[in-house]
Amino acid sequence: MLQNYITDVLFKQQTCSIPQVGTFTIQHIPAHYSVVEQVLTPPRQQVNFETRWEDDGSCLHWISQKENLVEQVARLKMEKYLQEFRESLQTGQPVDLPGIGNLRLDPFGQVRFTPQELPDAWQPIPLQPVLRPEVAPKVLQGNTEVVNHEVVEHTTVVPEEFESQGRFRWWWVAVPAVAIAGVVSFFLLKDQFSGYTPVQETTATPPAAIEEEDSVQAAPVVPAEPVSDSITYYVVFQTFKTRETAEKNYAKRLAWGHKEVVLYTSKDSTQYNLAVKFHTLPADTAQAKDSVALKFSAPVRIEY
Repeated sequence: MLQNYITDVLFKQQTCSIPQVGTFTIQHIPAHYSVVEQVLTPPRQQVNFETRWEDDGSCLHWISQKENLVEQVARLKMEKYLQEFRESLQTGQPVDLPGIGNLRLDPFGQVRFTPQELPDAWQPIPLQPVLRPEVAPKVLQGNTEVVNHEVVEHTTVVPEEFESQGRFRWWWVAVPAVAIAGVVSFFLLKDQFSGYTPVQETTATPPAAIEEEDSVQAAPVVPAEPVSDSITYYVVFQTFKTRETAEKNYAKRLAWGHKEVVLYTSKDSTQYNLAVKFHTLPADTAQAKDSVALKFSAPVRIEY
């Protein structure tokens, strides 16, 4: 009976800790493309087992719900299941866990786990790169252009002098035109400026005006404070009644690499929550809830 409960708890919350036996976890392996074999392997799941364990109360809670028992009676029932489970291991025969694998004791008394391959919805896909001549990269080797290791065009180096001559040859037309225009303007304006006498500038700025200008200082510009509509909130995905259990689960999450998880205590200090803290616009709260629910496979809620 305990084997079925282990399977239910493991696939419900991605981990299951069995006191005095070990801990099962489900590892998510992302998709991978092999360049050598040219095969795209789809994402998959794998069940891992380690002999370290911490009783988080998940199995006890599941037994209490499934068999409609109060917590004290469910604890006695669980101890009976654990005793039968350990006695089965001591016989040396494999203990089957439906949908997970089996456990057995080796000659040295160590618990060994043989995982059962989880069914995959997708099969590996063979992929081959396609190189089209019109989009293939071109490589210039000396004076030769090469595409896909094939010579497609021969080019000739253009000397820089040719471009320079084309750029400066217009000076032969521009310089004479400017000279002729200058001579014509000189003869047309010579008579008008023959009797012109320049007037010397005698006005000066009064000292009082200078002192007044120096005494004026620009007022400092105070930058406006930016306005932000973002809010801070917590997306809770797991709740505990005791602080000790919450801290154990929090440490376990950090050991698994979930650095974004925080231990959040309710305002009345009656519940201890594992949550992810966000600081976003109010319109992005739905997206934050969906991402946390998808990652931890659990119902979530928002607390401010």
